[in-house]
Amino acid sequence: MDEERIHIRILIGIAAVLAALCIGYTLLFVPPITTPAAVVTTDAASVPLSRAYNGKVHLNSAPASQLESLKGIGSALAKRILDYRTEHGGFQSIDELKNVKGVGEKLFAEIKDQIDL
Repeated sequence: MDEERIHIRILIGIAAVLAALCIGYTLLFVPPITTPAAVVTTDAASVPLSRAYNGKVHLNSAPASQLESLKGIGSALAKRILDYRTEHGGFQSIDELKNVKGVGEKLFAEIKDQIDL
């Protein structure tokens, strides 16, 4: 019976040490959870900025997601528009959009009133 009590006391001691280690680690090494500040992503901030003065999608500043909001422009075409913009230093006129592969006369006619530089 005495041997059994010794084993129980040893197990309780080990459990107490482990609990103390866990509590100590949590207090000393885990940073407290705080409320994060507002996070603004580039894509989200660009949408209102590029439509700021006339409600149109601006070819020289719109992100891919905003270009994709135009009827007939999917992710692949939006990427080609961005690539063209990067390669040529931006668009000089909205008609230059027709130089992008996939933008023909028909698509251009549908979106020309919704775009600007």
